[in-house]
Amino acid sequence: MEGQHQRIASRRGRIIYRLGEMRTTLLVAFVALSLPGTAGAVNTMSLHNMPINYMTDEDKEILKAAVVDALERKRDGESMRWENPKTGAHGDLLPRASFNSDGQACRDLEVANSARGRDNRIVVTLCKQADGEWKISPQ
Repeated sequence: MEGQHQRIASRRGRIIYRLGEMRTTLLVAFVALSLPGTAGAVNTMSLHNMPINYMTDEDKEILKAAVVDALERKRDGESMRWENPKTGAHGDLLPRASFNSDGQACRDLEVANSARGRDNRIVVTLCKQADGEWKISPQ
């Protein structure tokens, strides 16, 4: 339900709280992309009309590579666009803030995606792990 806390349990037993349906849905979408180190979420409601559900495997790979590139190379406030010219799927990534949390480099990333007429915009926090992989922060 929009505006209420949603709870998603990961395989590692962590509980991730996100406000509102859009945040929960994007979290599930990132998990669906299999960002390294993320565990599978159990709540898939609302995914049906999200852009990720209409993306090809190639779209998802391009998006995944763009997310890592934005996190690694873009300054806060510097956006980058990703696009698959074959399908028309596209989006914009905007690192909004960089900070340290428990000794890890973290970034708030605004993600706007579009695929087959479906649009979504959300902000997620990702932290760089000791092995160099970016993982969604449980906050």
